[in-house]
Amino acid sequence: MKKISRITVLSLVLVLILSSLALAKDVKISVDGLDKNLNIEIINARSYVASESLKDFGLTTTEKGNVIVVRNDDVVFEFIIGSNQVKVNDLCLTLDARPYKNDKDVYLPLRFILETLNYKIGWDNEAKKVKAEKLKELTFPITIVDGDNTYVVEKEAKTIVSMAPGVTEKLFALGVGDRIKGRTQYCNYPEEVKNIPSIGTLYEPNLELILDINPDLVIGETHFKDEVIAKLNEAGIKVVAKSTAKDMEGVYDYMLKLGAIVNKNYEARALVSSLRAKVDRVKYELKDLKESDKPKVYYIVGTGQWGEYTAGKDTFISELISLAGGKNVADDVVGWKYSLEKLIDHDPDIIIGGQFNVDTMVNGENYQVLSAIKNKKYKVVNEDIFVRAAPRAINEGLKILIETFHKEKIKDLDF
Repeated sequence: MKKISRITVLSLVLVLILSSLALAKDVKISVDGLDKNLNIEIINARSYVASESLKDFGLTTTEKGNVIVVRNDDVVFEFIIGSNQVKVNDLCLTLDARPYKNDKDVYLPLRFILETLNYKIGWDNEAKKVKAEKLKELTFPITIVDGDNTYVVEKEAKTIVSMAPGVTEKLFALGVGDRIKGRTQYCNYPEEVKNIPSIGTLYEPNLELILDINPDLVIGETHFKDEVIAKLNEAGIKVVAKSTAKDMEGVYDYMLKLGAIVNKNYEARALVSSLRAKVDRVKYELKDLKESDKPKVYYIVGTGQWGEYTAGKDTFISELISLAGGKNVADDVVGWKYSLEKLIDHDPDIIIGGQFNVDTMVNGENYQVLSAIKNKKYKVVNEDIFVRAAPRAINEGLKILIETFHKEKIKDLDF
């Protein structure tokens, strides 16, 4: 069984508790140990706070038509009544909640605002109240640990060379795509990357081009060569090379660290809060699924004459499949290598993969015994969305899987 972090458990517990308080008012809350008398409403497991109550957090609110602006000296939220779109400073995000007006009061997503302000939200089961505790700010030096390697970033990175498509996606998600001055030829998302000069491949970057750019920081992910790091370090260029996250908490943690490196802590916390809320929403909407309702799923990483490769139980993709209400048949292995014998033995209900891989199975003699092939239960997806462990995997990938496994649930997600 996949290990579930303490934070994830607490988060889910909070969501489930809030679900029992549908349409509740007068919810108790303590902030840094002090009880607060805030005007809070709980609707369908989503917590909303009246804008007037935000004065307790040093925030002021102005209303112009349907636009609600909440601010202090460091951060500006721009909400729209009835919309799940929000802007935090200059970063545009989607939420799983929509601000609304009740008589004269405007109600805004409480958890999103507090997490963006760097509060940790939990539930005090003994006192039966929500707890908000201010966390320590991430400040320089920022330390990133990857296995036996430790990277320390001393100052804000204003010019960056991205050495992986996943890094490029994450930096754009944080709203700092304009700081990327070089990227690999495999970086293809978002569309704006085509305007950034290529420095070669992940394995064989053109070091002269990188030296010409003279970035504050080179950021790589999995597949970054140690000899490349050594040469860049010899040239006085700072490098961070962290392996691709294997689970949701790893994605959240790395997004917060990257946000701190580019001095976008508020934007990073807002982004992570929006992602975490969507994952929690999915858990809430699928919580009553029976095991018998969960399809057996096989995700193709490679197949055919190259052998069978898939996402084992210790991968980000496996967690996505589980979150979306599926059962990864490859949870009986770690890593990516699989076998045709195991695949036939497990006989998945649904097969997912890129166009080439799905076509290879559909047309391959060895795979005709599979029920998913015989019943045409296969789904072609953009593999980039799933393998990069970036925010797009939650914003788009998780929804693609839910639509494939439990289409009737999509309308309830609201993101």
